[in-house]
Amino acid sequence: MRGWPENFGVILLATLLAGSPAVQAGEIRINGSHCSSEIRLVARDTRLSEVLTRLAQALDFRLDFGSDSDPVVTVVDTERQPQDLVMQLTPSGNVSMTQGRDPRCNGRQRILQVWVLPNRQSAERQQRNASQQLPRLQQTAEQARLEQQAIDLYYKAHGVEFPP
Repeated sequence: MRGWPENFGVILLATLLAGSPAVQAGEIRINGSHCSSEIRLVARDTRLSEVLTRLAQALDFRLDFGSDSDPVVTVVDTERQPQDLVMQLTPSGNVSMTQGRDPRCNGRQRILQVWVLPNRQSAERQQRNASQQLPRLQQTAEQARLEQQAIDLYYKAHGVEFPP
C-alpha cells in the first residue's frame, strides 16, 4: 500500500490485541501453601471467582462458588491469615467456611471448604417463593387425605375391610 508504513498491519494488530480482554488478563500471585499461617495475595483486574479458584488450588480447599455476581477484583495486595483473606475478598458476607486440623501441617487448623452463596436478595426471593408454595402444598396434603378417606369409605361400603 502506498503511503502506509510497511509494518502498518503489525501495528494495527498489536493495537487491536492490546485492547482485547484476552490480552489484558488480570494478575493473580499467591505466596504460601495450605500449611501457611499467612498468605500473600496480589490480584489485579480479575474476577472474584478466578481469584478464589486459584486460592483454593494454592491452599488445597474445596470451593463452591454460587454467587449471583462475579465482580472484578481491581487491586488487592495484602498478607493475611487464609480465613481473613477469604472474608476480605467476599465483602457480601454470604460465605460459609469449614476448617479443620490437618496432621500434614502439624495439627494446624486450615480451611477445608468454602461456599460463596447467592446474595441476600436472591436468598430472600427464593424464601418468598417457597413460602408462597407452602399453602399449595398444605392444600395438596389435605386433598390427598380427603381422597384417601373417600376411597376407604368406598371399599367399606362394598364390604372390603382393611386392617386398621
